[in-house]
Amino acid sequence: MRNIARKNIGPSSMGRRDFLRKAGAAVGAAGLTGIMGPFDVAKAAIGDGERGIYITDMYRTKLSVGGIIIRIDTNKGISGYGECRDVDSFSATDLANLKSTIIGMNPTQVDKVFAAVNNKILDYYNPHNPSRDSNSMYSIPRRSGAMCGIEMACWDITGKVYNVPIWKLIGPKLHDKIQIYCDTDQKGATSLPGFVETRLNLGFKWFKADMYLSSLCNSDDYYRQKKDGYPYECYVLKDSAIEKVIDYASLYRRLIGPDYPLASDHYQGWGSEINLDVESAIKLANAMSDPSCQGMTGGWMEDIIQWWYPEQLAQVTAGTDMPILTGEDMYRFQELKPYADNKVMDFFHPDQATFGGIHEPRLAALYAYERGMLTALHCSGGPFSFIASLHIAAGIPEFLALEFHYLDNGAYWWFDTVLDGIPKPLFDDGYCAVPNGPGLGITPNANMSSYGASSWTRV
Repeated sequence: MRNIARKNIGPSSMGRRDFLRKAGAAVGAAGLTGIMGPFDVAKAAIGDGERGIYITDMYRTKLSVGGIIIRIDTNKGISGYGECRDVDSFSATDLANLKSTIIGMNPTQVDKVFAAVNNKILDYYNPHNPSRDSNSMYSIPRRSGAMCGIEMACWDITGKVYNVPIWKLIGPKLHDKIQIYCDTDQKGATSLPGFVETRLNLGFKWFKADMYLSSLCNSDDYYRQKKDGYPYECYVLKDSAIEKVIDYASLYRRLIGPDYPLASDHYQGWGSEINLDVESAIKLANAMSDPSCQGMTGGWMEDIIQWWYPEQLAQVTAGTDMPILTGEDMYRFQELKPYADNKVMDFFHPDQATFGGIHEPRLAALYAYERGMLTALHCSGGPFSFIASLHIAAGIPEFLALEFHYLDNGAYWWFDTVLDGIPKPLFDDGYCAVPNGPGLGITPNANMSSYGASSWTRV
């Protein structure tokens, strides 16, 4: 049995609402203006925008992977494309509710459009109510996909109007190409080598593995317990559970060699209400940090405790040298700020189709960087969301990596076939070039119909 580090940790009783209220109340009132860097408000909304242009209609479609894709049309014959979060099942309903709000608005006043749809959604759903009701903005998945899709489409239109790529509007461009990390769903020990070999042969140099306790361990390797001071029921790991997770991570490490970054995710499952207790999480993280296991070559442990339990997550971050990452289900800067200010995690991981579109995750990543926190980007969306993420990543200092989620679904081979205007092949030795065309730099083509998007439906 390996020597698993132990540390006495006591959970704080401070709840999520109290934490956010204490650390982030001022931001909610002041908005984002105070944190904008040298690019400032002017590039956030392009001043007064292009005069005379306004939104006339909205259509939607869907590919076989990712979220709902929208097209916003204007009176000038310029259309913009956006994508909603793949797991937001309310996107179609919310797009229909929001359409009347944006018709007639100037799409080049991006922040004004976003504020209007955000306020409309808040009329329906209270984001300060941390209930698990499916109608709450705090539900997982978050109900922000429609707003993010609209915001993305408006940036696409704005870039086309001014004939510049989105990265230049939110600038500057720090990276010409972006490193991609490939997700790896839970595999068995016998099947994992083949899947990893495929990823290596495709040129990937950054990897992430799902490590579900329920798949890697027996039921008697861990147990559930309600522990004093915790706002959630705990999974408590026995040493045998940690050993089995280590064995799987060590196998992955042997397959990719000693140098490539390896991240891990999904220990208790995405959105789980039952989470690891702090002591178990720290023991697991310290064990995983060994070079023969996950190691410390640039990867992270993702959502080792769900992000809406910041006090427990901060204790884990403080208790291990292993990088801790979270953020894919956060919405807007005011949710990130207290986490960056209080060193709740090491790495920030927003998904643009949940966090607020294109502008907000860019600003939040800059704020996080100023406080010593690096950023990776989550992306479980389709090609539109993926391309939007390239524009965001282009301007993030010391950017880590952007997720590619659908390797085993075959999307790796067709993302670039449904879009014109981008370098082909899209993926090159584990990297993707940042598009330089106007707006998103892409135009959907007729091949969309081969992958589920048979027609555009008027919203």
